[in-house]
Amino acid sequence: MPSSLAGLAALLYAAVPGYLYLVRYERHGLRARPGAAREIAELFTVGTFATLATAAGVLAVAEHLPGLATLDGAVSGAAYARSHVWDLVRSGVLILTLSTLACIVLGELRGRRSGASSWSTAPGTVWAELLKPGRGEVDPQVQVLMDDGTLVYGSGHMVSDERDTYYRDVALHHPISIRSPGEDRPQPSDADYVIIPGGHIRLIEITAVPVNRVPGS
Repeated sequence: MPSSLAGLAALLYAAVPGYLYLVRYERHGLRARPGAAREIAELFTVGTFATLATAAGVLAVAEHLPGLATLDGAVSGAAYARSHVWDLVRSGVLILTLSTLACIVLGELRGRRSGASSWSTAPGTVWAELLKPGRGEVDPQVQVLMDDGTLVYGSGHMVSDERDTYYRDVALHHPISIRSPGEDRPQPSDADYVIIPGGHIRLIEITAVPVNRVPGS
């Protein structure tokens, strides 16, 4: 196998499992992101170790299961590759599939474990965690103070996960009311949803609403 093709295969076998690990991990919350370089290093480290561990297991099984490439054969050179090409293909597909599944499971478990904690120092987690309902609750009541003094009231619907809080927009859903600067009372809005740009948010007040409590009561 040409060195360039071997390098591309090694990159694929490390990157795919590692990427899916991070996707599953981050699915459960906004984890701490130390920077692109360290995140890429984590991706390739996890993917490489998962692939190597899976490859060792597949090669061990191949000693007793026909149709897979053995360790002795894999290191013997081009002659073995030409005469056992399908054994190598089957082993390669099996290694990539198993390492990918292992990384998905690992990312899911780590994500669930970190997401279950009631305390986190991850930047941004406070937005995602507090603006979604907890167990036994419906969407929280949210009051947003904007930088011009406008107050927006509504129920929490969605928050974007941008790293920069300036772009971390907040969406509220009906019933919505707005109190403009200088007004004594908030005015009801007919809108089903309202999106508040993160760059204009000064303060957010969040009130949990139990399932058996009527919003606004």
